[in-house]
Amino acid sequence: MNALRRQQAVNKKGARTGMVKLDFELIRVEDGRAALGESPARDPETGDIWWIDVTGRKLFCLDTEARTVRHWETPEFPGFVVLTGARKPAVGMQTGIYRFDPATAAFERLVPFERDGHRFNDATVDGTGRLWTSTMALDAQPASAEILLVAADLTLKPVAQGLTIPNGLAVDLDRNRLFYSDSHPDIQRIWTSELDIRTAQTGPARLFATTGDLKGRPDGAALDERGHYWIAGVDGGELYAFGTDGQVADTVPVPFPAPTKIAFHGTDGRSVAVTSKQMGEDGGYIALGRLPETAACGLMQPYWTAGALT
Repeated sequence: MNALRRQQAVNKKGARTGMVKLDFELIRVEDGRAALGESPARDPETGDIWWIDVTGRKLFCLDTEARTVRHWETPEFPGFVVLTGARKPAVGMQTGIYRFDPATAAFERLVPFERDGHRFNDATVDGTGRLWTSTMALDAQPASAEILLVAADLTLKPVAQGLTIPNGLAVDLDRNRLFYSDSHPDIQRIWTSELDIRTAQTGPARLFATTGDLKGRPDGAALDERGHYWIAGVDGGELYAFGTDGQVADTVPVPFPAPTKIAFHGTDGRSVAVTSKQMGEDGGYIALGRLPETAACGLMQPYWTAGALT
């Protein structure tokens, strides 16, 4: 693996940021290409990586050792996948969040969601095992999307409303804040809310950053151990790492025009998985990369365990 190569880049506002280049491996396997790949999630016990195809209505699983991919059809448009245990994915779709059994290919609804013309979208699991997610209109109707917390009793608790394409969910437990974004081309904003870790209560939203002067719009996100906020710049062919002050600290080119979400994984948090939508020759595949030992470790998403998941 080549070491990270850095050069200085200047954005449209004149601020100097680090251009970070690393090698990516595209997983080009039969039936492993998505129309709109999203939501990479690594199983910390097996090492498998799960993700979904929103418009293609599929659930994928990559065996990272064998480099083989399995996939299953989903009965509705999916928006995210998280893990509740080893080989136990849960998928947010149109009418709820469903537990999936790979052995039987059966979906069992855990969390009902009844809102015609809508579906779940982005999601994250915080360090306490709580699930934060979002819903949006199938036609991206303005101001109809919201951020939600899945409570311990598996009900949905509103956190933020009035969004259009909600994304960028991440929880910084060290700094007590929740991140989320709106990917709509006319919005392109990222917000934070102060978070009470014990009660999961959130404060008013504050603008953290915008991507209007960057090549890509904000999509799926993850955090590293410094508290830097990494987000996929969809349609811009780049990932962006924002410092805790909301300024771009690093820019990472990726091998496709439309990255959709980043996830850190591996035993040390220095491995990277990035999903994409099918744009360009390499779009739609999942890409794996590796940060060097000098880079900060990423925070890996744990199992969703908070709540009545029996």
